[in-house]
Amino acid sequence: MFAATVAKAPPERREYEHVRYKPQHLAPRPKRRRVKRLANLGAASVFAVGGGVAVTNTLASADGPALGTVAALGAAPALGSAADAPVVGMARTPSGGGYWLATSDGRVVPFGDAADFGSLAGDRINAPILDIAASPDGAGYWLVAKDGGIFAFGSAGYLGSTAQAALARPVVGIAPTPSGLGYWVAASDGGVFAFGDAAFHGSAGDRRINHPIVGLAATPSGHGYWLVARDGGIFAFGDATFLGSTGGRRLNEPIVGMASTPTGAGYWLVARDGGVFTYGDAAFHGSLAGQAGAPVVDVDATPTGDGSWVATGGKFLGNFEVTCYALRGRTASGRLVGRDVVAVDPRVIPLGTEIFVGGEGTRVAADTGGNIKGRRLDIWRPSAASCREFGRQTMPVYLPNG
Repeated sequence: MFAATVAKAPPERREYEHVRYKPQHLAPRPKRRRVKRLANLGAASVFAVGGGVAVTNTLASADGPALGTVAALGAAPALGSAADAPVVGMARTPSGGGYWLATSDGRVVPFGDAADFGSLAGDRINAPILDIAASPDGAGYWLVAKDGGIFAFGSAGYLGSTAQAALARPVVGIAPTPSGLGYWVAASDGGVFAFGDAAFHGSAGDRRINHPIVGLAATPSGHGYWLVARDGGIFAFGDATFLGSTGGRRLNEPIVGMASTPTGAGYWLVARDGGVFTYGDAAFHGSLAGQAGAPVVDVDATPTGDGSWVATGGKFLGNFEVTCYALRGRTASGRLVGRDVVAVDPRVIPLGTEIFVGGEGTRVAADTGGNIKGRRLDIWRPSAASCREFGRQTMPVYLPNG
């Protein structure tokens, strides 16, 4: 179903130029720091990919959720996975011998040499957690919520947040400065917020962008950063260099995250199906394209750039019975039929919801049907013959953003 990933894409035209934008510094609020302990959720569903060739393991399973899985690519060590957890982000330790996984409800799960500095397990939070960033000394981390709320643990200091601001769009990521005394927070409209010793180098908040921003990464010097959009478009600011993008290409799945190389002269982009795209001096170590049964949510790289990790997550909605239709025309919501839409029971999945179907990929709930009741889905195919070939299957379904 999924297109082959790109091992080394040539540099593209500089489609995004540096944008000047007024810094948005906000007054710090009282530190929101809670310390809770969470047991390691285990090392289920771990597999490695070496030499740029994926092993035959598949993460797709109709018997249960595949979310919370971490795949090790290249020389990255396989250290464990948070089985069945609604993972939204990951961050490695400075040594590369460990990483933390963060979940949408604020839990933090350490692996390898990553220490447990606490989490929000059991706490009530105003908005879901969407990302985690490690302090440069490896002795702490920040969690950031969709409303921009910052939760600091260990040596990570609270330096301000956007939680009290009226944001036009939700926050999508956080990146620390090399000193650990500051961080940048990015919103989906391209706005960038700088706190502590993080200098504001520009944003895409004052221009029209084709697709929402989904993540950011800082340069090793701390004097620049990249924003990445859902279509893989790259916005470079400060000393961050534009090295290419997937913007303008037709992707099977949206881009969900990026990681920079140790030199700052390259970066990896990862799509929701686990496809990996490399630019600059970023080496291709393999991908999960066609193997990720749950939506991929994040990517991180080893300190030397000789490997990377890809994490799956989202929220498991259950195993659904999936059938197929080949009708032409428009859906119940007025949208044209196509491979990107799916018929649902709106009492189970509201119309307009983006879902990820294990084995099929991202679909938008845009249609209904008289026989589509409960945990049933009806996907579209261009012919009755292809529908007969598809038959009736049971597939896991997820909310990709938790």
